[in-house]
Amino acid sequence: MRKMLASRRRMLDMRETQLRIATGDSAAAHGSEASLEQKREQLKALAVHMHKAGERCREGRTLHSQLELVDRLRRAEDSIDGAIDQARQKTAQMERQRIAAYRKREMADQLVERAAATVDAQTERKIGEQPPARPRRMMERAR
Repeated sequence: MRKMLASRRRMLDMRETQLRIATGDSAAAHGSEASLEQKREQLKALAVHMHKAGERCREGRTLHSQLELVDRLRRAEDSIDGAIDQARQKTAQMERQRIAAYRKREMADQLVERAAATVDAQTERKIGEQPPARPRRMMERAR
């Protein structure tokens, strides 16, 4: 029984490690998603600023280059939207893995508790089966 308890404790330790890894991966994916969203907002703000600057241009070349830059910024924003969607999918996947690791850890914890209770009950039973202890003096007199 003690071997089974030790085995289940090792399993619990492994599940704890898996949960920590999954939690870290989930946090990293969430951070990546947040970073991409922040960059998208910066691109939007820059595109608006450049568009306003382009409207104030008096020369055709300057206006054309400003509007071309705005167009590139908008295309970059579109591509970053795709990256954000991918990051969201990865975040959701990492979160599902974290939840699965948490559930597995909980199951392993329950198995350890059951095994520990079984070992304790078995130990108590063995102690109960032992004959009552007699004082040493009584044992010497019996001889």
